[in-house]
Amino acid sequence: MFGGIFMQELVEITVDGKNMAVSADTTVLQALREHDIYLPALCYHPHLEAYGSCGLCLVEILNDDNWETKHACLLKVKDGLQIRTDTSELRLLRSWAAKIFLRHRPFLNHKTENFLLNLVQDEIKEKPEDENLTKCIKDLSGYMTEGCILCGLCVRMCSKIGKHHLTFLGKGKNLRISFVRGKSGETSCGNCRACCHVCPAGFITSNAEQAFSAKLY
Repeated sequence: MFGGIFMQELVEITVDGKNMAVSADTTVLQALREHDIYLPALCYHPHLEAYGSCGLCLVEILNDDNWETKHACLLKVKDGLQIRTDTSELRLLRSWAAKIFLRHRPFLNHKTENFLLNLVQDEIKEKPEDENLTKCIKDLSGYMTEGCILCGLCVRMCSKIGKHHLTFLGKGKNLRISFVRGKSGETSCGNCRACCHVCPAGFITSNAEQAFSAKLY
């Protein structure tokens, strides 16, 4: 402590061959964003505990002379950590994850759709001769529930603010988000709109009860 200010502990990491000092108490994803290094992510929010469900923020770290794939949002930084953010393997993995999300089209938020399509285009650039891959892009719709990508941001935000009106039900292809009523069916949903603000797909336009009712979802 100096002059009433706590000195922040820093560690040195290497990202794509460049050394940088970052806060010791942070994740790789947070550190990269603080240094304006782009890394795609859909299920991340700075005010929520990391979840790692989207599979887009993957990086490679050097461990005993081997490069291992990790979720940047879940990985804590440490001194000497060596990281790669852009390799052909990472682009392939992100493309696969993006194609899963694109099966939930159409999205009301077209920026998210274009963002995912760009990740898939990265794979096409890696394999321009693959005609089946190009055809796959055209067919990526109508396979699952439309509009919601099941990132879980709304569920986690609703729990964080203490309302607990949203939960996951089912598994696999039957996985979905459900609205949970309180005792005797009462609900306080509809006023805070916290879920609306964190939904990357634009699926929740009014409130969670409306978005995840049987008629619309």
